[in-house]
Amino acid sequence: MDSILAQIASHLDKVLKEEEFVDCFLIDSEKNESKVQLFIDADKGMTFEKCRKISRLLEAFIDESNLLGEKYTLEVSSPGASSPLKLLRQYPQHIGRKIKISLLNEEQEIEGVLTGVNENLIYVHSETGKGKKKVEEDHTIEFEKINKSYILLAF
Repeated sequence: MDSILAQIASHLDKVLKEEEFVDCFLIDSEKNESKVQLFIDADKGMTFEKCRKISRLLEAFIDESNLLGEKYTLEVSSPGASSPLKLLRQYPQHIGRKIKISLLNEEQEIEGVLTGVNENLIYVHSETGKGKKKVEEDHTIEFEKINKSYILLAF
């Protein structure tokens, strides 16, 4: 990790210990030239207001420590609906939603409804086929064996 990103992440850790933000956590960060992007999620869902407040607290830190100079862009946002789930902590808020999971070292993809999360296990109920050929299956997936997973949006 870039040393500037590391310093910002370290300060963010302190900010996220404040009572208002204890359910928030960093998903990813990116930096190029004078632009820093932080993707933050929350156990109960990220709000615009939380992003705004966190951004203001980080801007004050960046300005005070002159980390990025006078001209920089700081973007604090949630990862977005189409972003993959990266941390186990992201799964519980999506129980009951459709999910697509690709596993490491396998060409298999599992698509179904996320039914639960327990320690390092993800539970998914899938249905394939129709009518008499309909097959229902419950999958127990170890988090460490997941290559990528996405929440499937219903329109």
